[in-house]
Amino acid sequence: MKKILTSLFVLVLFNNLIISQTKYDTLVNYIAKTPVTIDGQATEECWNNAEWHEINQVWIPFGATMITGDFEGKFKLAWDELYLYLLVEVVDDSLSDDHSNPLDSWWEDDCLEVFIDENRSMGNHECTNNAFAYHVSQFYDAIDMSPTCGGINYKNHVSAKMEKIAANTFLWEMAFKIYNASYNNSNQEASRVSLTANKLMGLTVAYCDNDETTGRENFIGSMKMTATTNNDMYKNADYFGPMRLIDPDYVGIEVNQNSNLVDINVFPVPTNNLLTVETNTPNQAITSVSIYTTTGQLIKQTTFTGNSKTIDLSRIKTGMYLLRVNGINGSFSKIIIKE
Repeated sequence: MKKILTSLFVLVLFNNLIISQTKYDTLVNYIAKTPVTIDGQATEECWNNAEWHEINQVWIPFGATMITGDFEGKFKLAWDELYLYLLVEVVDDSLSDDHSNPLDSWWEDDCLEVFIDENRSMGNHECTNNAFAYHVSQFYDAIDMSPTCGGINYKNHVSAKMEKIAANTFLWEMAFKIYNASYNNSNQEASRVSLTANKLMGLTVAYCDNDETTGRENFIGSMKMTATTNNDMYKNADYFGPMRLIDPDYVGIEVNQNSNLVDINVFPVPTNNLLTVETNTPNQAITSVSIYTTTGQLIKQTTFTGNSKTIDLSRIKTGMYLLRVNGINGSFSKIIIKE
């Protein structure tokens, strides 16, 4: 009996690790309504409205605690038809680039690593173009693995500018051209993708940190990983976070995540059949939960009592929806994905 209970405990622990790794809200990426100039200044309207996302999961050494001041990172997103835009703020007490040849041990220098899966196909991408893993250096080289498994500089895929904005604090502004899996380096534009509203992509942002040593000291990312998958991003796109491109004018619905309702948790997102809404603040007086299509059509509404409500979405088609939590003090809205 003891052996059976131990096995069950290990199984539950393993399942919880997998859930913690893959449970990740879809990044909501709003369209840039005005042109974005890549100058490291972040003066465009899109950056004022975008939400910060943390780069705070230490992948290597797995689960380590960073020394205060050694590294901190966060990023914002925007898009238009031509580019995926990324704004990254990095605190790094020592910038290092010890390899004059950008194709020599590129992961050992300080660099931003941006993982992009054009259609969130997931799966293997090492030595293929199923997804891209750009190591963007201080000199704006963008190194990935080529189909022949050697390093290749995709510098023309990325427009980047880094500016120092405070002591040990650097602001990166970047624009990425997006390509699909049929990418051929000799005819790049043939596989370039125009971005459109409601498109689902895969995205993760990470940082290789080298404090003037012989190699990379820390690898820090935006996704939770497990000890057995902490360095798998470069070869497997399964772990890239989901990202949905949003144009509020096209979607036709209001998204409001800054209401008087606080401490609202919605999970899992993306979801298959069951979606849970919960609050740890009972006095918020939540009355109901509504789900709308992207055109504003109400398709499901249910009353809310207590601290938690699980909603059955099994009869709803796959796609993007707006979930609205209604209460006496206001409403809370969130984009959800039904897979």
